[in-house]
Amino acid sequence: MTTHTAQLIGGDCRTALPRTRRRGQAAATDDANLLADRLYWAMSRLVNHGWVVEQFGPEGCSVRDGAGRLHSVRAGTHGGGEPLLQVQVGRLLAELDHLKPDDRAAVVRRVGARLRLHMSAGRAHPDDAQQPWHLPSVVGEQPCAEVRRAYWAAMTLTDDYGWQITNVHADGFEAVTPGTTSPTPFRRRRRGTGTTADTLAHLLTATSGHVAELAALVSAHQATTRATRLPIGGPR
Repeated sequence: MTTHTAQLIGGDCRTALPRTRRRGQAAATDDANLLADRLYWAMSRLVNHGWVVEQFGPEGCSVRDGAGRLHSVRAGTHGGGEPLLQVQVGRLLAELDHLKPDDRAAVVRRVGARLRLHMSAGRAHPDDAQQPWHLPSVVGEQPCAEVRRAYWAAMTLTDDYGWQITNVHADGFEAVTPGTTSPTPFRRRRRGTGTTADTLAHLLTATSGHVAELAALVSAHQATTRATRLPIGGPR
């Protein structure tokens, strides 16, 4: 039998929630926060490459690519198995149905606000970081999976943390970090530190003979002047 206890806080007698209910609410909040973070990470990768999120919600999303083409993605779609970020957004939107209505609305509001403010997304969820997502800026044949994984790690440093990557090679890379004026070398360490910079340095060893291709992709992205792209119409 669950017991309720009364707590006297600041002279006000209030009924405390049952411990099992508190745990359940905390888990639901964690699920909602995680979903919001993963949704925004995927959407912001598209936005940072010139795409516009026109609308999104439990039924799916509409996004317009850099060439002006509209992509409508239904929630829960599989997209033929290709690692497309817009399809990932659709998969994640299907998870909204598993949340309570208040939590569902909170996720949509939070993601919409972050899109409007063009906020940093931070590090990818481990499951997302392992995926070789297609590059939205590449038309036609995509780079190999190893290059794509390294590219997205580099994008976290440049687009989310404000780093300027100045050199990329098989042993690591150099970057000008915020508050500095000279490049700092980052090399692969025997024991990984778990940071995005260390992850990128390790991934570079797997790019084999494609380091020059990766360096060109990162350089081209950094050289592109991108105005903040705001969603048209907001979330739905």
